Amino acid sequence: MIKSEPISQRMFIALPALAMMLGWGLRGHIGGGPFGAMIPGAMVALSISLLLKFPAAATSIVVVFGVFGIGLGGEMTYGQTLGFLRNPDTVWWGTAGITLKGAVWGLLGGTVFSLGFLFHRVPKKVIIYALLLMLAGFFLGFKLVNEPMLLYFSDPAKPRAESWAALLFGAMAIIVYLKFKLNQEEFKLLLRFALYGLVGGGLGFGLGGFWMVLGSHLPEVIYSDWWKAMEFTFGLLLGASLGWAAWKSRKEIQSNNQADKIYEKHSLSIAGELGILFAVAVFTHWLWPNLLESVAYGSTSNGFAFSIVQGVVRVLLNYGFYGFVFVLVIMRFPKMAWQIGITLTFCHAAIDLIRDFYPDLNPWAPFTMHLFWVFLMTAVVALFTAYYSRGENRTINLFLLLIWACIAVSLLRLAFLSGSLSVSGMSFCEVVCDRFFVDIFFIVNAIVVSWIILKMKKNQKLLPE
Repeated sequence: MIKSEPISQRMFIALPALAMMLGWGLRGHIGGGPFGAMIPGAMVALSISLLLKFPAAATSIVVVFGVFGIGLGGEMTYGQTLGFLRNPDTVWWGTAGITLKGAVWGLLGGTVFSLGFLFHRVPKKVIIYALLLMLAGFFLGFKLVNEPMLLYFSDPAKPRAESWAALLFGAMAIIVYLKFKLNQEEFKLLLRFALYGLVGGGLGFGLGGFWMVLGSHLPEVIYSDWWKAMEFTFGLLLGASLGWAAWKSRKEIQSNNQADKIYEKHSLSIAGELGILFAVAVFTHWLWPNLLESVAYGSTSNGFAFSIVQGVVRVLLNYGFYGFVFVLVIMRFPKMAWQIGITLTFCHAAIDLIRDFYPDLNPWAPFTMHLFWVFLMTAVVALFTAYYSRGENRTINLFLLLIWACIAVSLLRLAFLSGSLSVSGMSFCEVVCDRFFVDIFFIVNAIVVSWIILKMKKNQKLLPE
């Protein structure tokens, strides 16, 4: 093996920051909600794994926990909270709310993400119990704080269900449980990612929100997409904080990593891989929500027993439950990790895109054009994922696949769903700084991240596989 060059602390901060900034911007553009937040989760996990020079097998597991952990915060509603920033009378209340929600997002995201580094070090039942306790914490947070609106950061006149306390309770449940189950070195690693995530998420959302304040005072400036500026800031600072945590924990993470040996013991054909992927995708995006949403949101009964049942069903529809299913799948089929981390991450972007093409179709109805196009687009990415995950330079190739597949969705949305592309009568600055700024930013950011990881491949000569 040719000795590779050491990677600096600066790169450990810069690459995850840039990757997550790109992923977070794309999340708000091509796939909302928790499933859309899988995009920055996958990108930050891939970038950190490359910096740690992880073998591809270990990286695939980390990516699953990345999409799981970062996706969880997408359950929180924050649009109305950000709306408070436009009013001078409520700007500080809105700032407090988004800072709190960003901190909770980073705390839980960092905690779950760190489990990817511990996956092959601790008994699987410990991880299962920790995640089950997280779901129990969600239930308690919903019932004790969010549902009674003890501390509420949305508009009481148009109430929306909040979940920040549920996620906070869930994070604390995992941390407290694993305090007694992990050794000192392992728990130190988990706690570092949790706390760095908390700080990065809080600063990212809190400071990013001030773009909204600035925008409300500068209505006539050429640039106007202050919401996107907030998303870019959130991704940048949270990604940097997680990268910094990885730098501080690099020795603990890299020691005693047996993922590649365990991974190679499990064989799975391409047909089997795609079959399991199809089953997981159908369960996640159609079967399970179709079965339970009528129970969770279809009745107004005020009975105590029904309220408890409804609360349990709400947890079972939470992204945390789907993430738990993803973890169970990779425990049984470790080689499914790349398909979950890459293909399922892309799948929801395809769902959102095609849903906007066919807004009048019932999303639960089978055998529609919506299903056909989603299946076709996802199948293409799944086949590329299966191919690249069996070749050389797996991590880099799959990272590039995810980046440019998401960029392709973004460009399709620009071409077909953003209205007229005519720039007649616009100045150069209006075209570049306003009309197409976000799309240009995505492409430039994607090129920069791609260039960095390809340069790492060239400089290191040989990356672990």
